[in-house]
Amino acid sequence: MAGADTEGGVSEVLSAILMVAVAVILAAIVASLVFGIGLLEEPKTVAVTATRSGENVTFMVHGGMNMDRVTEIRCWIGGVGEGNENFTLDARAGATKTSRVPGATRVVVVGRFADNASWILLDKTL
Repeated sequence: MAGADTEGGVSEVLSAILMVAVAVILAAIVASLVFGIGLLEEPKTVAVTATRSGENVTFMVHGGMNMDRVTEIRCWIGGVGEGNENFTLDARAGATKTSRVPGATRVVVVGRFADNASWILLDKTL
């Protein structure tokens, strides 16, 4: 059998392996769509600042791309949690509120949006 084709089965094996790989990739894509593993949610963009002047901390809403979707802006003095002072800012650009805060403290501002999602807009120590 001189000159016989000894590599005839290689292309069949490679094609079978490629077909299995394609099937696995398609199954992973379908499973991710069915089970809700999709793209991450786009972050909400709203600018809020807190500045210290002596013992006063002033919170100010500057607006942002998603300002029209904000339903509530809550400011926490001393961090988020039970017993810490908190209040609500108007959900409009230009809204301000000043609080007396002696000493360095953590301030956190959380925005609630129309889709009921909450995002931390500011978290810093003043």
